[in-house]
Amino acid sequence: MHVRVVLVGVEGSINLGFIARTCMNFSAEELYLVKPRADLEEAKRYAAKAVDMLDKAVVVDDLEEAISGVDLVVATTAKGYSRGDVLRQAIPIRSFVETLRGRDIRLAVLFGRESTGLTRSELEKADFLVTIPASSAYPVLNLSQAVAIVLWELWNIKRVAPSNIPPLADRRSIEELLDLIRKASTLVLGHEEKVRRVYEIWRKVLWRAMPSSYEVRLMYYWIQKVLSHLSR
Repeated sequence: MHVRVVLVGVEGSINLGFIARTCMNFSAEELYLVKPRADLEEAKRYAAKAVDMLDKAVVVDDLEEAISGVDLVVATTAKGYSRGDVLRQAIPIRSFVETLRGRDIRLAVLFGRESTGLTRSELEKADFLVTIPASSAYPVLNLSQAVAIVLWELWNIKRVAPSNIPPLADRRSIEELLDLIRKASTLVLGHEEKVRRVYEIWRKVLWRAMPSSYEVRLMYYWIQKVLSHLSR
């Protein structure tokens, strides 16, 4: 598994230095910074032997660029649940990590600003939303602590991909299936807002299920048949 840490709008130089060090501690391969507000040179004072991690960090102006080329995007949040909000249906980090055990994928993990976290538009770009269970009295962790916990959980399950499980569907196949689901939903439901909500649920369910390439092909074939029947 290849892990890319993506920090969106990181504000604190101390946090950034600690995070670079944590990336080295737990073998995160890449560090991307989206419009960082922290001082990278100051952050090096707190990075210990991970200065090289900061030197090779990729600084970009757009989140789309930061998640380009990965197979799976997961966003982190302290506010993991809000009734009726399709975006705020997070799963615990350990439950998410277990779905990745033995999988050979490129993963991007998104962390938001210390002050405001990730925006809704940024959350929408993720395939998964995860949270770190903590006290209800104060569930918001410091950014560097959150990164450390997530990377530690991922580090613990890094293994060589087994040969006795079916290959996972790639991102393109799942997106093609989701496009077909959107077409079917539009035909059946019509109402734009209902289509959007159903599509979001399908997207979350599919990524959570981690379907094999065969399963996605079969679902694609079935929905094509259903669309063909409905269009008669």
